[in-house]
Amino acid sequence: MFAVLAAGANAAERGLLGINLFDSGVTVVTKFGNPDDIQAVNIGGMAGGGGTPGGGGPGGPARGGGAPRGGSGGGTGSSSDFSFGDFVFRQGGRPGGGGFGPPGADGGGPPGPMGSMGAGGSGGAPPAAGGGAAENATYTRWVYNRSGSKYGFIINKKGQVVQIEAIGMANSKVRTSKGVTFGNTFAQVIKKYKTPDGYDISGSNVMARYLTRNKVAFRFSRLGEGKPQVVTGIVVAAGK
Repeated sequence: MFAVLAAGANAAERGLLGINLFDSGVTVVTKFGNPDDIQAVNIGGMAGGGGTPGGGGPGGPARGGGAPRGGSGGGTGSSSDFSFGDFVFRQGGRPGGGGFGPPGADGGGPPGPMGSMGAGGSGGAPPAAGGGAAENATYTRWVYNRSGSKYGFIINKKGQVVQIEAIGMANSKVRTSKGVTFGNTFAQVIKKYKTPDGYDISGSNVMARYLTRNKVAFRFSRLGEGKPQVVTGIVVAAGK
C-alpha cells in the first residue's frame, strides 16, 4: 500500500489544458487557434525586464501580495505576466546541460544570439519594422487569453512544447492530473503532492517547486487582506 501511495505522489505531470509536453505547435494551434501574442523567451535572464517569480501583470498577482490586476482576458499578454514561468523555465537548465526532456530534444548546446525562431527557422534576424534589428529566439512563448486566464506554451526550435503555463484566479479548465486548480490552498496542494523540492518567496507570493519528481510548480498568492494564499499559477515543465 505504501509503495502505491508513494508512486502516486511522485508521478510526473505530462501535460495541462489538454496539451502534453513535446506535443507539436500544430497541436496547440489546432486546439486554441492563433496566439494572442508571441514572445521571445530569454534563458539567460528574466524575459521582459526582470522581476521575481511572484511578479504580476494582467491575469497574475501584483508584486507585494496584492490582489491580481486585470485577468479579464482582454488584450495581449506581456512577458512580465509570465515571470513565474520564466523563473521555472530557467530552473530546467540550458539545452544540452541536463535540461529539457530527452537527449537531443532541443538540438544541442546553449542557444547563441542568432538562434532559430520557432520550428527550424534559421540564420540572422530580419530587419524589424521600425528599422532596428529584430529579436531572433530559440524559444518562443505562445500566449492565449482564455476564460479570464492566460495560457503560455513555450516552444523549442523543433516546434515542440517544452513548458505549459497557466495564470489566473478561477478557471475549471486549468487542472493538473491530481486535481489541483486555481484557488486551491497550500494545504490542498501539499496533501496531493507531498513535500516540495523547494520554495521561492517574494512578499506574500510563494512558489512551491516539484520539478524533480512531478515536473510541476505552483504559485500561491494572497487575493485579499487576511485571506490565505491560494494557487494563481501552474507550470508543467519538461526540464528537471
